[in-house]
Amino acid sequence: MLQQLRAMCYDSILAKKLWTTQISILGKSEGEKVMNCDFGYVDIAFKNGSVVTIDSANTISEAVGIKGNKIVVVGSNAEVETIINDKTTVIDLQGRSLLPGFIDTHYHPILNGFFGKDEDAAIIATGYDNCQSIKDIQNLIKKAAAKRKPGAWISMMGYDQNRLAEKRHPTLEELDEAAPNNPVQCMRTCGHVCIYNSKALETVGIRNAADAANFPCNEIVVENGSLTGMVLDHTHFHIWSKVDYTEEQQFKAAMYSNKLLLESGITSIHDLGECDKPSYHIMQKLCRERKFKPRNYMVLHSIYGKPASLEDVDHFLALGLMTGIGDDYFRIGSCKFMIDGGTSGPSCATRKPYCHAPNVPGILGWERKEVAEYIKKINDAECQCTSHAVGDLAIEFMVEGYEKAFATNPRPDLRHRIEHCAITDQDLIDRMAKLGVCPSCNPGFLAWNGTNYTKYYGDRMRYFFALRSMIDAGVMVSIGSDAPSGPLNSMSILDACVNRTDRTNDKPVDQTQAITLMEAIRLYTYNGAYASFEEKKKGSIEIGKLADLVVLSDNILSVSKDKIRDVKVDLTMIDGIVEYERQ
Repeated sequence: MLQQLRAMCYDSILAKKLWTTQISILGKSEGEKVMNCDFGYVDIAFKNGSVVTIDSANTISEAVGIKGNKIVVVGSNAEVETIINDKTTVIDLQGRSLLPGFIDTHYHPILNGFFGKDEDAAIIATGYDNCQSIKDIQNLIKKAAAKRKPGAWISMMGYDQNRLAEKRHPTLEELDEAAPNNPVQCMRTCGHVCIYNSKALETVGIRNAADAANFPCNEIVVENGSLTGMVLDHTHFHIWSKVDYTEEQQFKAAMYSNKLLLESGITSIHDLGECDKPSYHIMQKLCRERKFKPRNYMVLHSIYGKPASLEDVDHFLALGLMTGIGDDYFRIGSCKFMIDGGTSGPSCATRKPYCHAPNVPGILGWERKEVAEYIKKINDAECQCTSHAVGDLAIEFMVEGYEKAFATNPRPDLRHRIEHCAITDQDLIDRMAKLGVCPSCNPGFLAWNGTNYTKYYGDRMRYFFALRSMIDAGVMVSIGSDAPSGPLNSMSILDACVNRTDRTNDKPVDQTQAITLMEAIRLYTYNGAYASFEEKKKGSIEIGKLADLVVLSDNILSVSKDKIRDVKVDLTMIDGIVEYERQ
């Protein structure tokens, strides 16, 4: 019938009327008005491509037509050519892949945008490409101190002690030596472990080892009766709140992230937490003004620790509001809290000790009962709940909490989430599937830390970012970068899903959870849209959906597995507008 309608449209005087009727019916979704446009021709046509639609059948098509900001034709070159005229912009794909725009379901646009390699950056990058030793870190601190007034913060992030020449963390004394008159924050790449100098610790009343007793157990590291400067997780986040990032820095950071995202073909993000009140306002303003182009699903969470995040979420819940307020460019997302630490420090909460250091404790910022009670509160408010839960013990708290909440008020329609969801087992995965939980995983971490993870977690790597098992169980898992803690680049993330290889040394890690490229693309597009209740609007190339698309440099389905990370993004389109083209 569809082909007959098209034939009638192409050959008769009724072309516009019939074509408009056809597209209106196919493009209509709940709450959406029938499209009222002239479909006698398309504004943009992609031809001669490998169109990876990610529809229910994983159809590979040849051409796509766009009218306004919607996809109106998906099919063959011949079908699209009949509704091209002299006003149509034709893009010849020349065999390249056309995909739905990527959806990063765990990103921090302002934090990632803060990064810069010189001493003037809001967060000075100390990754291996910028600092190979503690001496390099000290030199950057000295340069920054020379340009700042006494008392002004110096914020840094990115080092991995395993890659530094000294094979250890910096010390409080080394930071003091570099900047005796400025508070210094030197975060590990994971963001959960931080070295502070004396001036920084003084901002929260820590002047000696005895003061550590005023803070959560094990979060201020003391050795041989002295402060080391190392602060973990929730106490670190609290001290972080003392760092003064200006609104101007935050605006610039968001716009730098805008550039990075478009270059990677990412057309939607889930923003998992920034610098509290100013950041919410800045991101909404930039999205509303269409300066920040990717669509933003803004999760309620503050990087400044448990009290700040609770205040944000509780205020939202007290107003009686529900997840999803906003428009296609900026919407309020999940209510988030944070249970444990990170994967690569490591500081996550695991059922069994770490393999490399059995006496090192994981961090738990929430108790089991407290997690269940808070999940119930969010579930009963008809809001989507999520939490940072990395280790299998923290994930157990979340799954058990959802089960308890559903015992009295089952709400699988809320599509509750778990962020990171790194270390699992088959039982946890099966329970997530039954509950309809939608985890957001970060397989890109494997590219940076895979070898260390094997050392830390041993045979638990069989269920580390368990994408294969989750897909097989029917779990709607999606993919997030967690940049700046993980790689943002979309091809690096697809490579990690398929090849599960540490790209710092090209050593494969446990392959049990490797998935196919087509599966990885689905997790990075359709499943991302599903996690924000938007799968009827985006996430696949189908008639009536938003024209958020990405053109790659090659036919990605034809390249060898080991070459996936070499593929480039040639073009990024949002709302039918080309926002990025590779030069």
